[in-house]
Amino acid sequence: MSNAVTDDSQLYEGKIVQNHMALRGIITVSGIILAIGNAHAQPDDVPECDDTCQATRNAQDPTAAVNGVFFDNTFGFGPSTDNTSYNLQVQPIATALQEDWGDVVLRGIIPVLGVPTPASGGELDTEFGLSDTILQAFYIPKLDIGFKFGIGPQISFATHTKDESQAAGWGGGIAGGGFGFVGPLSIGGIINHLWGQDDFSQTTVQPIVYYNVKESPIGAWFIGYNSEIIYDWSADDEPWQVPLGATVGKTFLTSSGYSKPINLGPYDLIEQQAKGNDWQLQI
Repeated sequence: MSNAVTDDSQLYEGKIVQNHMALRGIITVSGIILAIGNAHAQPDDVPECDDTCQATRNAQDPTAAVNGVFFDNTFGFGPSTDNTSYNLQVQPIATALQEDWGDVVLRGIIPVLGVPTPASGGELDTEFGLSDTILQAFYIPKLDIGFKFGIGPQISFATHTKDESQAAGWGGGIAGGGFGFVGPLSIGGIINHLWGQDDFSQTTVQPIVYYNVKESPIGAWFIGYNSEIIYDWSADDEPWQVPLGATVGKTFLTSSGYSKPINLGPYDLIEQQAKGNDWQLQI
């Protein structure tokens, strides 16, 4: 009996250490992004940035005070045709407050998943269902430093319709992000950690780096990296998911003044979580 108590205590202390490490990692990477922005970033209202340029920057910038809806589709492939997965994230973004002291931006993440699950005959069938919804709130102070950053809470709501599509369930955590512009470069990212039911503990780092081509035969377009690096603190093994690839895209302006950014990017998963795919296609 005493050995069991000792093992449970060590396991509990180990999880506390892991959670503290996750928070320290979020703070450290946020500081690095902020330092880069302070040293090099330029204001996003430079005269040479026309309407298409500004719309592109707003679409690339997760801290931009905009209102809209993004649809992020990720198709996962391999190691066999039965393992194909699907992840549609509907991401409504709304500027709740826009004052002299700063902005408050709300960002929702509503995932619809297609998860390979065991079926009769040893094969896999794709089970579709709604996953858990996340609401993030960023406070973005207005500072004359040529770089924007924000931080705030995030809440997970248990909206999953199937066990296979469950993520954090009911949970919460912290999210932060920053963004700036260096000539044709857009640089920044989002970092968050989320705790939830059933020992769910996950850190997500989303680096965003784009090179914007202003003049070309097809007009302005962009190429860069925009994907999620994930670490699962509750995994017994294979906790990392690390994609390596590139995204290319273009922003279109409508006659009514709305912008429609469209992009496509293949990413090889050089580190895979348990039962993960070999590569992804993001649209």
